[in-house]
Amino acid sequence: MSWAMVKNNQVIEIFNGPKPLTIKGTQYPKSIFDVWSTEQLKKLGIYRTRITSVVDSRTHKTTGGVTYTINTDHVAIHYNKKAHVLEDVTNEDKSVTAGLKSKLIAEVDDHAHKILAPSDWMTIRQSETGVAMADNWKTWRASVRTQAKAMKTAINAVTTITDIPGLYVTYATASDGTMTSVSSGHLWHWPKNPDED
Repeated sequence: MSWAMVKNNQVIEIFNGPKPLTIKGTQYPKSIFDVWSTEQLKKLGIYRTRITSVVDSRTHKTTGGVTYTINTDHVAIHYNKKAHVLEDVTNEDKSVTAGLKSKLIAEVDDHAHKILAPSDWMTIRQSETGVAMADNWKTWRASVRTQAKAMKTAINAVTTITDIPGLYVTYATASDGTMTSVSSGHLWHWPKNPDED
């Protein structure tokens, strides 16, 4: 819980927790934050805060600014944000700044590589010694590549920043502690390898 000190209709300080205060020469213990009513605190210029904008890092980045709106019973805190640029941008010097889609595609390729790397030795062994890779591992490795391709196809199909959250698989924790998928997306839903089944 946090509070804002308001003076002359402006937020002059944010308290991230209760603390002793001196206001107009009078000292107040930090316990006022717990025991005083909203109206009593308001008479001192102290308002509870509410965050009204959560920055989803998948779609936006913070710009460092904060806007406060003083309401009758709270101060709304709004974090200023800017949407990620979806497409690559060619700069005046002909260099290219990667857009969000390119960054996500690179993440998919990197993740697929990391998933496959521990079993690469099976492929090498097969090519060098002729010892065949087990069919279930061949099937799994192919499924990782297929899933990576599906992820990249889904990323390339995005046309607006509001489409980005729909790319992600959303999980919830069941009562027994297991993670279950609660919405279908393409990103980061990798097939389990044969040793994980």
